[in-house]
Amino acid sequence: MKSKIYKTRNSLSLSNGLINAVFSVDRCFKLDKFVDLSSGKTVCSQREHIIAFDRDREDLAVKGSAKFTKILIRRIDDAYQNTGMEAVLSFKAVKSGLSIEKHIFIYDNAPAIRIYDVYIPDRDLSGMYYSDILSVQFKKISSGKCVEYFTCTDQSNYRLIEKRAEFKNKAGFFITDRIFLYKEGPMPDSQPIKGEYDFIFNKKARSVSVAGLGFGKIRKGEKRRANGIVIGLTEDESLSGLRKYQHARYKINPRNDIEYLSNSWPAFHLDVTEKKILEEIELAAKFGIKTVFIDDGWFETFMGEIDRKKFPNGFDRISKLASGKGINIGLWMNPLGLDVNDRSAREWDGAEAHDTFVEGNKWNWVARSNDFRYAEAVGSEGVRAYCAMDLMHDGYFNHIRSKIVSLYREYGIRRYKFDLYQLHVFDTLLGDPNQHYEKYRELLQVLKKEIPGLVISMDITRRNRPCFDFGMDFGRLFMENRGRRLNDHRYYHPYISLRNLWYTAKYFPAQKMELEMMPQISDYPLEYVLGTTIFANPLYWGSLAELSAGKVKTMKTFIDTLKPHKDEIMKGLIFPVGEMPEKGNWSGFISMTGKDKGYLAVYRNGAANGTYRLKTDLLGSGRYLLEDVFSGKKMYITNGAGNFKIKGKFGFKLLKFLRDVENG
Repeated sequence: MKSKIYKTRNSLSLSNGLINAVFSVDRCFKLDKFVDLSSGKTVCSQREHIIAFDRDREDLAVKGSAKFTKILIRRIDDAYQNTGMEAVLSFKAVKSGLSIEKHIFIYDNAPAIRIYDVYIPDRDLSGMYYSDILSVQFKKISSGKCVEYFTCTDQSNYRLIEKRAEFKNKAGFFITDRIFLYKEGPMPDSQPIKGEYDFIFNKKARSVSVAGLGFGKIRKGEKRRANGIVIGLTEDESLSGLRKYQHARYKINPRNDIEYLSNSWPAFHLDVTEKKILEEIELAAKFGIKTVFIDDGWFETFMGEIDRKKFPNGFDRISKLASGKGINIGLWMNPLGLDVNDRSAREWDGAEAHDTFVEGNKWNWVARSNDFRYAEAVGSEGVRAYCAMDLMHDGYFNHIRSKIVSLYREYGIRRYKFDLYQLHVFDTLLGDPNQHYEKYRELLQVLKKEIPGLVISMDITRRNRPCFDFGMDFGRLFMENRGRRLNDHRYYHPYISLRNLWYTAKYFPAQKMELEMMPQISDYPLEYVLGTTIFANPLYWGSLAELSAGKVKTMKTFIDTLKPHKDEIMKGLIFPVGEMPEKGNWSGFISMTGKDKGYLAVYRNGAANGTYRLKTDLLGSGRYLLEDVFSGKKMYITNGAGNFKIKGKFGFKLLKFLRDVENG
């Protein structure tokens, strides 16, 4: 259903056959009604829109509070999002003097709208953080659920936080039985400013206010982008409406964006060489891995030039071999760091010899605290040290942009893993964390335009990173560092990785996740290990040379058998089903690839009982034919429920299903 935007004299209407949102633009801005077109009922509306500033406030929902200058409407279909419509409303808030550019999106076939604001003031303002992003009043509401994630995946395997809504709530989502609100920005623990709440739920007034702009102050003439908001229909308990919105919001090209990857960091660490990577490429070509990553350690000094002792031909020989075999080279980077010995990274480079007030200081690229010292300096791997660079410095921004683009032009590199970014340290002489956050977004936007087919794997293993926000616009999320060196929660077990995907996929698209697998281990069946990654982008974690000839053969057969189905699985709406994976239970995933068809995976995660009854409302009533993708065996289930048998304690089945129209 195609999206449409209509402008009348006093209102703006957005519709796509699923929802209709009508905004008043008569010297104010407010949501007059948000309508579920399947029922024709208005679900919610807006009574106030509070902007806080300088211990004062104004309400943009009140007539006379805003002076509109222009409204632009365009059809969208760009590098980040699928087809839809965007309206850009430019107006001035009368009392505060803020010039506001409000971007409102509606996507084809998605029951939601998305909004974000850009502010420019005509004077300095402060105390703005708890301004409204959106405030809505429901026709009817009894309770709500708030959802967030603990974002540091290195520190926990249980990061999903779901709780009953209270008056004040820290969360990324507010969900009722009919509506979801998503605060588009970092999760609460990774915001540039760590607020005390994101959602105010007034049960008596049937209202929810979404607050927390992402910044608290703004200088005259500065441009600031605030956190955004998405409001949409849930459609059902599985949040199909949220999945449809995400499917529209994030553009995915299966041929470019969905792939098997390998990363040899657990095996090689910093000891990565041309010889080793050439061998990895040869092995990858044998069983269908499409991207081979060169991780940390490829440079002579941290983020400097290619180490010619390790890579005597630069990346020339590697890139030619990879290209000839249809494989992408991926490269690890910290785009915000340089070796402390680099001349542009020296803490004291002579600029300090000039009087700050009389002569001024022409500082180098270093990200400096307000005491002029390193904002961040890190000793890494016991053999080197690096410091943070300031993206707000034009010289460094141009340097890192040119470096990455030149690697593409010279070697064809279109895959990167970005790591080590820590938002909170970038409160520097040139900008605060919010400004640096947006500058990082700008860098990725520039790279996306200059490098066709660019995919960035955004490492989310620590806090204070873009993670579930703009990280998904430019590629995928590198979800976890698990291995076999540390015998604690970081020790790799396939059912734990499956769990991390399962609860992440409850609220974010699995297609955007990279999930590690270690087929080289021997304490779990190989097919089970491989099977845990089917609904994500599988990441082989280790050296491919660690695989025996028998495992190489088995893995190739597995990938070849799955290949005709993988793209279809990843094109669908993916939902976790069954129990959250734990040792001793059963779990699953469904990809709905169309009405009454798709794929179902069932996992036995060490459960004592070899039979499990799985029920899901996603399949609805009627009879379904299921065919095992690997064995070809068929079975039927009725009304979304069936009994599944798996022989080994750790195993899985992948079944293609279709509604049996003739018999039910």
